[in-house]
Amino acid sequence: MSHVDTQTRTRPSHLLPDGHAAVDLVFVLLLTAVALSGLATSFTGWAFLVIGLTGSVIAMAVTHLSRALGWPLVAPVLILTVVFFLLGGPLCLRSVGDTAFVPGAETMSTLVDQAIHGWKDLLTTLPPVDGDGPLLVLPWLLGLLAGLVGTSLSHLRLRRAWLTALLPVLGMTAVLAAVILLGVRHPQSLLVQGAAFAGLALGWLALRARRASATVHGGTSGWGRLAVGTGLVALASALAVPASALVMGDDDGDRTVVRNWVEPPFDIGQYPSPLAGFRKYVDPLGQESSANVYDRTLFTVDGVPEGTRVRFAAMDHYDGMVWGASDNALPEPAADSFQRVSSTIDNPVEGEEVEATVTIGEAYDGVWLPTAGALQSLDFRIGDPDGKAESFRYNLATSTAVVPTGLTEGDTYSFTAVLPDDSLDASTVASSAVVPAPQGTAFLKTPAAQWTTRATTPIERVRAIAQHLRTEGKYSDGVRRSEQVYHPGHSVQRLSEGFVQAPQMVGNDEQYAATMALLAGEVGVPARVVLGAEVPEGGVVTGKDVSAWVEVRAADGSWKTLPTEDFMSDEPPADELPETNTPMTGTVVPPPAPIPPPSDAGDQSDADLKERKADKKEADEEDEDSLVAGLPGWVRVVVTYVGGPLLVVLLLVGAIVGLKLLRRRRRRNATVVSARFVGAWRELVDHARDLGQPVPLGPTVTRREQSGSIGSEQAPSLARRADGFVFGPSAPDAGAAASYWQTVDAERRAMSQSVGRRQRLIAAVNLRSLRPTGPRVRGSRRRPR
Repeated sequence: MSHVDTQTRTRPSHLLPDGHAAVDLVFVLLLTAVALSGLATSFTGWAFLVIGLTGSVIAMAVTHLSRALGWPLVAPVLILTVVFFLLGGPLCLRSVGDTAFVPGAETMSTLVDQAIHGWKDLLTTLPPVDGDGPLLVLPWLLGLLAGLVGTSLSHLRLRRAWLTALLPVLGMTAVLAAVILLGVRHPQSLLVQGAAFAGLALGWLALRARRASATVHGGTSGWGRLAVGTGLVALASALAVPASALVMGDDDGDRTVVRNWVEPPFDIGQYPSPLAGFRKYVDPLGQESSANVYDRTLFTVDGVPEGTRVRFAAMDHYDGMVWGASDNALPEPAADSFQRVSSTIDNPVEGEEVEATVTIGEAYDGVWLPTAGALQSLDFRIGDPDGKAESFRYNLATSTAVVPTGLTEGDTYSFTAVLPDDSLDASTVASSAVVPAPQGTAFLKTPAAQWTTRATTPIERVRAIAQHLRTEGKYSDGVRRSEQVYHPGHSVQRLSEGFVQAPQMVGNDEQYAATMALLAGEVGVPARVVLGAEVPEGGVVTGKDVSAWVEVRAADGSWKTLPTEDFMSDEPPADELPETNTPMTGTVVPPPAPIPPPSDAGDQSDADLKERKADKKEADEEDEDSLVAGLPGWVRVVVTYVGGPLLVVLLLVGAIVGLKLLRRRRRRNATVVSARFVGAWRELVDHARDLGQPVPLGPTVTRREQSGSIGSEQAPSLARRADGFVFGPSAPDAGAAASYWQTVDAERRAMSQSVGRRQRLIAAVNLRSLRPTGPRVRGSRRRPR
């Protein structure tokens, strides 16, 4: 009858988790929450965490019920696949209506596409991405996988108890590793997240290991052992924070993520340099030209002060032919690249915040998007806003925006930006970054040295060069018949023989800005050329407002503006050229081109430009001969992400071993000599307990009684010797205590040699001997001394 009652009582409740299963589920949920929190810097808001935890709870429930019903592992996998599609629409894609939970072809297609390609979209988008967009499919999928993996492995039972305890912890660690790889280089609360995850993982591992070995210990509860273990885990987690800071430093710039390896599917080098087509903005002096936009409207901007510089593009790489935009001009690999961005841009810059609206005019075309300052957000309004937002790319380092689909008349967009203080003054300290000289620019060494003889600092040298160009040079757009010998372009040949080394330096913004930037680099100051316009009164920008200026890099990493008027002359050239200028009209100089071509590329060849940039990139890659750069990618990943958890484990093991060594030293060097014998015997007892031998404890248990439970032939004689010295008629001397300790140490080594290597390692970190024993022992009575 009792058997029937037992079955009746237990059968309806076997679908509910028991105590052990409930603890496992709680740890799976907590570890999932800590792991997914690493995406906080990848998404705006916290919707991603709610959706991820929702998926984890659903996966844990489905997996546990499938296990309780005896279904195979494929059952929860199939059920969760259906759940992924049923709930993915309303949760991730914000599907509404009566058919929200009945996914159509479009919803299923989007979910599959995001599950397969969403990771690449996330890695090639400048974080944070919109927290309510389709990329929420990724945390939804990660939550489902975390719940499935954690719950399935926690139910798994293997022959080896330690492997049974370890597998689910490793599974959740894999989830954390996936989140880290999908994250960013500079996450928030990196050490806090790592310490929290390590503490939870080690605590769960300790509970599962204790549960697996409960039968060996005779069912003893071991709450004291659990308390000590919890304290040591907390200590190791606390030590991991400063230790990690000492090892890795305050700057986590070496953090390795997949984002660093995934090349964005975008090549800025395919677009011609906008500086090469500068002459379409100059005054044609009455000459007819369909390409000239001098007095035509480029765009209208509202919301920025008059005189604000609106940039078209910043060009930070010179290849001997043109200054162009690049993806790798700066040493920081994640800073100088054109990336996808969401409506909100993580671009922390101090300065004046503005909100502007730009409407493209009839004379502006191309892919370069006019912006001001450092963008914080951008919203396309008119002119295929979805298509432009999808293709939009932004470079944080150069504050340059590009829309590959192109801009047409009537396109309207709004943006918020911060206008930093970019003025270049005497207090500015130049950056000390190494500036490699472009090929073919050796002709600038002599002028750079001659024009800066009285300057002492890099910034003073830059200003001296600017002053020399402005005072000694002349200005011409090459439009007048007598000035058509001053050709467009800024190749090495044009800047050397046709400008710097010519009897008379003559050019416009294109030649002056290109030369000024190269000369700044020659004196050790990183510089780049910017093409843009100053907003006039009324906000209507025409071609005559366009100019080219130079930006130099300061020591704090910011870029300071060197205005065009500081280095460019406004005086026209002499009416007649010196006789020495006659060779410029020969074969060395390209034929006159008074009317500029309509293309932004000028006379350059896009294919040649791309080929030269590819060759330059390959040469730079071959020059990287450092040991770290030569390591395979998987080695760097293992070192980066295994090193942190391994450091925590080593700290924990070191704390346990250190406590035991400290205890042994205290016992060996006790002030009272008789206490040294007592300590030596306790050391032997603790070692036996760490090896798993059930040695009785308590104030009423004698050493001779304990010796019978120690697996050592010498234990009874050692117990008698200890009693003789402790209770003998005379006080023992220190030499006898030292000899006794040597005998005990030899016996401890013999006991360790009698077991396997794995059991010796477990004994070294076993917490049993560190458990504080109370004054009372159950089942024993105190005997009078």
